[in-house]
Amino acid sequence: MSIIAIFAVLLLSVSARTERAVQAAEGFTAPQFEINSDSSSVSLAGLKGRYVLLNFWDSTDAVSRIATADYDAFARSLGNEERFCLLSVNLDRSERLFREIVRRDNLSAESQMHLSPTEAAKIITDYRLARGNCSFLINPEGKIVAVNPDAASLAELI
Repeated sequence: MSIIAIFAVLLLSVSARTERAVQAAEGFTAPQFEINSDSSSVSLAGLKGRYVLLNFWDSTDAVSRIATADYDAFARSLGNEERFCLLSVNLDRSERLFREIVRRDNLSAESQMHLSPTEAAKIITDYRLARGNCSFLINPEGKIVAVNPDAASLAELI
């Protein structure tokens, strides 16, 4: 009976740790992804060696748009900083709406990408995203060092 109890405890602890290891959370390796758009392709592996602020946002969520504009302004303030990359991923159903919001909010088109619902499904699952804004600061080794950081925190961390 004690062997079964020990086995059950080990199984539960391993399964709980395994779930957290794939969950996008501070201190864990960021889930890998590759995003393909009309003109470019970006992968997390290709950005290794840099701090990456991976920002997921939705045009219909006001808080999300404000955070995206703040992150865009922060990235612009750094200029051509080679150690930092902003990658804002829009999860709207409509690419037309996404393009209009990027134009209206004067966001840097180079750091903005749109994913169709089909393309976004894996990333949404891997990063366990809900609607609205969610961002992850990933260090040069690929570990998540902050979730939803503000500009002041970003400046300190990088």
